[in-house]
Amino acid sequence: MNSNLPKTNSTLERALILLEKLASGKGGLGIGELSEATQLPKSTTHRILETLQKYKFVMQEPSTEKYFIGLKAIEIGMSGLHNTDLVEAAIPHMQDLVAHTEQTSFLAVYNEGETICIYKVEGTSSVITNANLGTRHPVHCTGLGKAILAFYSLETVDKIISEHGLQRFTPTTITDHQQFLQELSEIRKKGVAKNYEEFDEGMSSFAAPIFDYTGRVVAAVSVAGPTARIFEMQDEIEARLIEKSSLISKRLGFVPSMRSIYLS
Repeated sequence: MNSNLPKTNSTLERALILLEKLASGKGGLGIGELSEATQLPKSTTHRILETLQKYKFVMQEPSTEKYFIGLKAIEIGMSGLHNTDLVEAAIPHMQDLVAHTEQTSFLAVYNEGETICIYKVEGTSSVITNANLGTRHPVHCTGLGKAILAFYSLETVDKIISEHGLQRFTPTTITDHQQFLQELSEIRKKGVAKNYEEFDEGMSSFAAPIFDYTGRVVAAVSVAGPTARIFEMQDEIEARLIEKSSLISKRLGFVPSMRSIYLS
């Protein structure tokens, strides 16, 4: 066995640690900051940075002598993100939601005033939902739709309401413009949307938004089922949705600090 292999692995590990620190550092980091953060000697830190800079994985600002993530690292990261499929990223987390709640999990995106179901994991309870792949629902009266709209700009939401309205489907459908905006505000604060029989009497859901590497909301994931069962498990469902939507978003390259509120 090559005696240099352990040393090579150690150097690689140190280089990756440095890259991770640079990726999380705002405004760049100096040698001293990187050395302290990684607990590496300054000489070692400098040597690794020189190599990373040579191959454009990091770059240095001459005036401040601080280091930043380089174009090559960004290029590789973007390449991986472009190859990440939303459905593929969501499936294992949706399966886990169903395994713990026994209710059905949906994944949906927004399109012209409606949500479109792009994936579904059927619950293990005896109740079978009638929504299938490609099913469209009005965006204003579903948990999935509200979870997405909550992270659009106010101007965009107003435009959607103006064009598509707030049609009543059940006695609990929100049809008042200001009340609907207040509902979206609460969803932004909590991170989870609630649908209490607003589209289909007897059926309710909770949903959470999914963001991609640009910071845009691109989809939402939900847990849906009979109202009584859903609200009996409200705390657990909400906690699991927040956890799983966060993991899906992370898989798509989302970093919370980069979240923006605008239409994708």
